[in-house]
Amino acid sequence: MTKLFFGALAMLLAFPDPASSHRLDEYLQATRIAVARDRIVLEIDLTPGVTVAPTIFSLIDQTGDNQVSAPEIEAYAQTVLRDLVLEVDGQPYQLTLARAECPSWIEMREGGGTIRLEATAAARLGAAGRHRLLYENAHQSGISAYLVNALVPSSRAIAITEQRRDMRQHVIHLDIDVAPPHAPSPWIILQGVGLTALLVCRRRRRRAV
Repeated sequence: MTKLFFGALAMLLAFPDPASSHRLDEYLQATRIAVARDRIVLEIDLTPGVTVAPTIFSLIDQTGDNQVSAPEIEAYAQTVLRDLVLEVDGQPYQLTLARAECPSWIEMREGGGTIRLEATAAARLGAAGRHRLLYENAHQSGISAYLVNALVPSSRAIAITEQRRDMRQHVIHLDIDVAPPHAPSPWIILQGVGLTALLVCRRRRRRAV
């Protein structure tokens, strides 16, 4: 519980309310990384400030009708994913879009609208031992401010031992330890053997009677 509490506290400190914390001329891009044995999940929140909101919205609204359709936000999301790099143990992995949500133009022009994306990569951490993850975000680097953090893994077998970011936080390196599968203790094995022997003896006695 203590680990979960401090993990949640770290997330709150790392990702304050985007609408009140970033400058009007910045495109705030906050990424949360969830690590599991069979995949990596990226949750990306993109919040344009008031002065850059028209530029970002025009990239999404290809028809110019001040509305965002599902194909338009998905197309923009794919553009974002092409500007991201994800590597595990030096091997690059392709990101697959899982979710893309876009606020209205009214919300964006007021500086409080957040684009929410989720992407996954089929990166497997099956082998026990240390693994290294690299994530880099180069989307709209000229006008962007970045935040990046790793979530506490849901599995106790996975531990993130170190996080190293650059000054702009558009690059992060994670050191990940994966525990080996738990083997049954010798005491449990002896109990199983003893129970089996007892059952065999009882069966033999019944047959003898």
